[in-house]
Amino acid sequence: MNEVGEKFGWLAIILGGILQIVWAIGLDYTDGFVNVFWDAVVIVFLFLSIWCLSFSMKAAIPVSTAYTVWIGLGVVGTIAVSAILGLETLNLVTAVFLAVIVGGVIGLKMTPAETE
Repeated sequence: MNEVGEKFGWLAIILGGILQIVWAIGLDYTDGFVNVFWDAVVIVFLFLSIWCLSFSMKAAIPVSTAYTVWIGLGVVGTIAVSAILGLETLNLVTAVFLAVIVGGVIGLKMTPAETE
């Protein structure tokens, strides 16, 4: 694996996860895709988030790892930001399962990738 490409790939996954948080929360403000501003925000950030995922896979991150980390960041981040904004409430059970997601993502990152 190209070390520089891999570093850029991980940066792209992190950025893509952050962008995923924006579009996912933005969906709540679209009012069923009738609010043009939030509709545009969701579409633009969704496209950029997926582009970051695609870039990371081209930059040497295996698809299974890239996708799982991207989704994990998006899920955990969306729930955390939603709670901060008052859109959701967190409880102990939710926190435990979020910790399981984070543990799985970390485990995947630590697992060596097999190359052909």
